[in-house]
Amino acid sequence: MSSYVRVIGIDVSSTKVDIADSLGKLSPLIDYSVEAIAKMLKKLGAPEQTLVVCESSGGWEDVLVDMLHEAKVSVAVVNPRQVRDFAKGHGFLEKTDRIDAKVLRLFGEQVKVNLTKPRSEREKQLRALSRRRVQLLEMIGQESNRKILCRDKATCDFIDQNIETLKKQLKTIEKSLEKFVKELEKESPSVGIIASVPGVGLITTATLYCELPELGKISRTKLAKLVGVAPMAKQSGKSDGKRPVRGGRSTVRRVLYMASLVGTQKNPVIRNFYLKLIQKGKPKKLALIACMRKLLLMIHDMVRNQQQ
Repeated sequence: MSSYVRVIGIDVSSTKVDIADSLGKLSPLIDYSVEAIAKMLKKLGAPEQTLVVCESSGGWEDVLVDMLHEAKVSVAVVNPRQVRDFAKGHGFLEKTDRIDAKVLRLFGEQVKVNLTKPRSEREKQLRALSRRRVQLLEMIGQESNRKILCRDKATCDFIDQNIETLKKQLKTIEKSLEKFVKELEKESPSVGIIASVPGVGLITTATLYCELPELGKISRTKLAKLVGVAPMAKQSGKSDGKRPVRGGRSTVRRVLYMASLVGTQKNPVIRNFYLKLIQKGKPKKLALIACMRKLLLMIHDMVRNQQQ
């Protein structure tokens, strides 16, 4: 059970916020605006005794989380799938925003949650740039696919112009990311430790730092599950099926995949581990996923021990 005096579940959408307050003192519905959130914060009373639980909503929750941190309120941004499974287990088969807020409150009261760490302005900028880079890569891929199906020359020229613009922006962002990472190396030893691992480049360093703040702070098992590279047991009676990996943070998995791929060539530890798995007859895809987990946990241990 939660050790906080007050637990508040908040369901965020683009225009409104549904609230479930364990003390029942807050309005159950307010506009999602800076002014409305500020008014709500003034009514909290004892922020140090309050826990707010909300879901990860693709960035919609960022303004709320930042304002809560500024008000010294503890915040947990939780996995929507985990909360939905919790809701079904408690008999909440229907799904509305009001029900979601109530379930989030119950989740915060009954489940031990990991608090979300406040981010500095530099970390917010780094994360925004990192996410914009992913968006640009996706848009370049989409435009390239459209060109394959295009048969009109004038339309193909428009697509080429757009791809060229997107690639220019991508180069600019990658230069900015490089500058940010170099500056952060002076402020945070963890950045230098991550960057020192063979096979881990600029983008992987930036992504791990801004998208995985739990690195070096939680158990190895929890971290692997958080990222989505831990094999999940599927056993019942005499049956013991294959153990798939699933869920987790896709942005982190994407860069880990590329870093592991490079690591099979440039990182002696990862390369030897990969070759041993292949020699044992493991499929290449499975071996590479195992390398992703090994690389992640290796970086995790280095950051936790502050050793390169």
